Amino acid sequence: MPRPKLDANQLAPDIAPLAPAALCDLVPEFGLTARRLCAGLGFTPEDLRAGVLLSDRQIWRLIRRALQLTGRTDLGLELGRRNNLGDFGLPGFAMAAARTLSDALELGIRYQRQAGGMVDAAFERTGPRSAIVLTPRLRDPTVLPFLVEEFFSSVMALLRILLGGNPLPWAIELAYAAPPHAARYHELFACPVKFGEARNRMVFPSEWLSRPLAAHSPVTAAEMRAVLDARAHRDGGAGSAAVAAVEQVLNRAAGRSPSIEDVARTLGVSVRTLRRRLEEAGCSFRELIDRVRARGAQQMLGERGVTVAQVGARLGFSDVRAFRRAYKRWVGRAPGTLRSIRR
Repeated sequence: MPRPKLDANQLAPDIAPLAPAALCDLVPEFGLTARRLCAGLGFTPEDLRAGVLLSDRQIWRLIRRALQLTGRTDLGLELGRRNNLGDFGLPGFAMAAARTLSDALELGIRYQRQAGGMVDAAFERTGPRSAIVLTPRLRDPTVLPFLVEEFFSSVMALLRILLGGNPLPWAIELAYAAPPHAARYHELFACPVKFGEARNRMVFPSEWLSRPLAAHSPVTAAEMRAVLDARAHRDGGAGSAAVAAVEQVLNRAAGRSPSIEDVARTLGVSVRTLRRRLEEAGCSFRELIDRVRARGAQQMLGERGVTVAQVGARLGFSDVRAFRRAYKRWVGRAPGTLRSIRR
């Protein structure tokens, strides 16, 4: 299979794992365990269900493996058609509380990564015709149909929830050749489906946009938008994409000190690429290890009943003196100083 060109942002763990978690629940129907699906990818099914954020790169690897091991070319359609409001996360409930479908779509696009979006979605309107346009972030032809299928079939499920009844789009346009299961598109979308087009679009009547939503609540809509804005602001300040990705892996190492080879393998990139991305961010792998260990040490030193020696052991130091020296190098003072200040 082709190896797509890697963008630094594809390493950023900033996508809610809603679809990957649902995929873990789906694949046992096709003879594949969720644990085998996630093996060696740097996260477990439990991590996904707990909301651990993923990067584009991690999701891409998960989907490729699911397609290979299940042998189901229509896996994206099967996953998307089963979605309910909770599968869109907090943005889904915010969309349901919006005033009109236009307001709901604006929310969904603005917070699409918090909704677990695995492609970039945009909205366009031309007279009586409107469309949702998809642009894949990873241009892998083996994964593209899954991403588009999952998105558009999810949108169909969402439209039924928001508008009621069975709203049908005018057309589905797809920028890839017809897959082996092309007949399923007509069954699920019940509209003309065109393959080999310039873009991936779902076209629908513009009059849908002004339709009021039955669950609209101005107070709830305002509160949920404030929460989504705060979360977006917090996550947007995490710094370099590569730095955030490496820190996530190191934070989950639980006392171990993974090598850069281990981290690169978990992220699905070469060591050379990872070093280059970190250099572009102005830091080194060693600096990140020290930063994460210092942060962990300070947190543990604040726990009651935990000794300095125990903190050092948890961080992988066999000698408490080595830990004291390292801690002083990290933060400029001995670990006992922090204890004294807090007391």
